[in-house]
Amino acid sequence: MNVVYHCYGSAHSSVTAAAIHLGLLPRDRRPTEAELLAVPRFDRTLTRELGTPFFVGRDRAGRGVYALGRGRAARLVLNCLESLVELEGASPVAVVMINALPRLSLVTTVGGTLSRGLGLIWPGRPLTLWGVRRCYFRFVRLVEETERLLSLVEEKEERPEPNPK
Repeated sequence: MNVVYHCYGSAHSSVTAAAIHLGLLPRDRRPTEAELLAVPRFDRTLTRELGTPFFVGRDRAGRGVYALGRGRAARLVLNCLESLVELEGASPVAVVMINALPRLSLVTTVGGTLSRGLGLIWPGRPLTLWGVRRCYFRFVRLVEETERLLSLVEEKEERPEPNPK
């Protein structure tokens, strides 16, 4: 099973959630700006990379964890990924898509637009850092909810179906 955290640009919310999921960022405190900047792809994903799922790592259960920017074509990108999974013959739950965007603050959205959308790293990056730190525990809760969901799905897949008589 794999989990894909997705958001608009794959530069802030999805990479933050993926990093928390993998233990690259703490769950018990807000990370420092340096810790956020050390996260692969944080405030670095380019517009031309939208629609590309980036492998971030494997979690303790061996699941692949990805970050994906879907831009304005959210439904199109998600439908495409779901169709590819089905075409490969995998179970529909082989890839669990988690929308990280609603956890983001308005400040981070503005900062991300400046930094990634317009190429204005200064003042965009400081705004994204401040914004992600401000709403950080929303991402921690999202990851914890995701891990519970993944455990339930895996548990259900492992249980044999009752044999009707």
